[in-house]
Amino acid sequence: METLNDWKLQTFPFDENLHQALIQQHHAAQFVALAGKYLIPQQPDDSNTNMEFLPAGDLLAGHKLGTGARVVLQLTDLSVGALSEDAVSKILVDLKGKTKQQVFDELKRGLSELGVDVAALKNELHYQISAHPLDEGAVFTVNDRQYFYENTILRYNANSVLNEIAAAAEKAEPVRVWPHHFDTGSLIPVSHNGKGELSQSIGIGWAISDSMIDEPYYYLSFWSEKPVEKLKELPPLETGRWMMPGWSGAVLKHSEILEAGSANEQHEMVKSFFDSGIKILLDRF
Repeated sequence: METLNDWKLQTFPFDENLHQALIQQHHAAQFVALAGKYLIPQQPDDSNTNMEFLPAGDLLAGHKLGTGARVVLQLTDLSVGALSEDAVSKILVDLKGKTKQQVFDELKRGLSELGVDVAALKNELHYQISAHPLDEGAVFTVNDRQYFYENTILRYNANSVLNEIAAAAEKAEPVRVWPHHFDTGSLIPVSHNGKGELSQSIGIGWAISDSMIDEPYYYLSFWSEKPVEKLKELPPLETGRWMMPGWSGAVLKHSEILEAGSANEQHEMVKSFFDSGIKILLDRF
């Protein structure tokens, strides 16, 4: 696998095979989110349900439970487990061939056997995700593992480049995967008002296909408490395009990244998208 600048070469076009594997990963990630929702104190921004991507093992890891363990999803083989404080992973449930309810029951039983108090754990999401036959009793499948591997490469690259961008920004929030939209993202504070509340910010991230873009894409968004005249018209980006006036931000699509033939070129394309966009926005805030 070609790797440069910690970026793995992306080669698969976004077709129905890649899409279906990604949707299964999205639904599987909800088991980590359920543990965050019901077994961890609720946070105002719902961050108790978000996850960290751990490259070693290709894991999505939730926050620590009372025992110190973290519920994790292995993205390439669709198994849910528990990661101990000393980074030892124990598989609790292999999702393949099982319904959502079967997975939940096994996960709850497995966590209980590890000493986790699961009395409050419910199989109920507090938001809606895209409908899928899994909701009607279909079972998880990994019939062609290459598509799960490729989706994990996309997640790996997003985690890598977004951490790179966030590290160069002042006081950026940690890069995390959010279970509702299954995006990997961070928020860069720009300014605060007289009350000390956030008044301007820049969002950076990678999103799966949605109603706005029918393929995965990197996004750069901005928000301001008060209108900023200079933000109404922005110069072109080095890569990607602004989605204004319909949306306050810009996107760089998966298909555009595939036009670059090497890992280095793909990395530079994404990095220039964020670098040029952030500079344009900061010059006008």
